[in-house]
Amino acid sequence: MNHRKSFIPKVIQLIPRRYYIATKSARNMAALCTSVGAAEGTTLTIIKPDDFHHHFRDGPRTKSVLEHVTKRFTRCIAMPNLKPPVTTTELATDYYNHIMKSLPDTQCKFEPLMVLYLTDNTTPEEIKKAKETGFIKAAKYYPAGATTNSDFGVTSLEKVYPALKAMEEVGMVLCIHSEVSRSEIDIFDREEVFIEEVMAPLTRDFQRLKIVMEHISTDKAVEYVKNGPANLAASITAHHLLYNRNALLVGGIKPHFYCLPILKRETHRRALVEAAT
Repeated sequence: MNHRKSFIPKVIQLIPRRYYIATKSARNMAALCTSVGAAEGTTLTIIKPDDFHHHFRDGPRTKSVLEHVTKRFTRCIAMPNLKPPVTTTELATDYYNHIMKSLPDTQCKFEPLMVLYLTDNTTPEEIKKAKETGFIKAAKYYPAGATTNSDFGVTSLEKVYPALKAMEEVGMVLCIHSEVSRSEIDIFDREEVFIEEVMAPLTRDFQRLKIVMEHISTDKAVEYVKNGPANLAASITAHHLLYNRNALLVGGIKPHFYCLPILKRETHRRALVEAAT
């Protein structure tokens, strides 16, 4: 199982331990499994895990979402692509308070980890202000037009360099939707192109910035994270672990299998499963 050695520790080490499921026992289990291999039948049970990517919605829908979330998770990263997007500390604070007031049980130990929505105009001062709240843990890089409610996202990597530098200095995590959005790029190739055009200079220029490529969907992304620097990690969805693009396209288009990043070939799904397990 040595082929997993470079992937699992990166996922565990990326975020401060108290915010993710990187408990001492999880670290020890990961070290055991990746160095000597786990005995057949060995299991690791995470009683109440954390969700690395969650949409709480807004308005009265938030309470409905939380009724399900709080039964299954202790902490969740709250995605900021609302309408309007959560672009400032004030908006993130309002959203945090809305989530806390919408909890089905005020006594439950649930912690939403808030995220700022990066734009071309996000300032270093805004990043530092957000960090000081104690509950805003990350900022999200949406390439403009790449996914749902991303129109206010980043149009050029260089435009957010000042904000990224501030994030690196204060220890704030950068979460990324890792796809380009240009119409001339085939939808199945957008993750690979993003790695070449954005991730390469990003990891070169910010070697202390904690970076998460969210919901990766290709074998290229798996290899990039495995072979990348220590400050780079990734998340994978159950959707991309379970299905390939045949589920979406064979026998007619099945819209409930559509999401972004779009499902890819079976070879990519297998690479994701191998990385995750």
